[in-house]
Amino acid sequence: MEFLGYELESAEGTFELLVHEALHPETHFFAVKHYEVITKMIEGGKSSSSASVTVAHENRAHTATAIGEGPVHALDLCLRKCVSLLYPDLRQARLTDYKVRVLDSRSNTAAKVRVLAQWTDSGRSWSTVGVSNNIIEASWNALLDGARLDLIRLSQQDASAKIAVGE
Repeated sequence: MEFLGYELESAEGTFELLVHEALHPETHFFAVKHYEVITKMIEGGKSSSSASVTVAHENRAHTATAIGEGPVHALDLCLRKCVSLLYPDLRQARLTDYKVRVLDSRSNTAAKVRVLAQWTDSGRSWSTVGVSNNIIEASWNALLDGARLDLIRLSQQDASAKIAVGE
């Protein structure tokens, strides 16, 4: 993964998630079926971003939409809105830092990027990483890892948290 541009030393949350998934491959909270982000210019030269996310849980689809300050903010709000209907405690975690690094500047705007996202809840913090030639996809992967790790930690804390197995 590091050959592909991942920096797991800086993203211990993603590393923890990978280890957990290797040890417990049967654990699935939800499956992402679709995400979409639209950014458009509106009156006055300002922009508006909206996102839509559909996840599957126990053979049912759950969809949410959100409007954000930018495409990543809209995706973050939308993912939380959609998944927190299933797992309300997910609302406690929040994004505290977001960094993008270009990995191959020779490719100009088609360059591969690494997104590092820093998260915190009441007392814990963790970082996740996403890598892609598409900055939205890299951001999405970092956001998704942050939410999935938070759900794993919440389920370990609270045995009453639902874990859907075998989706």
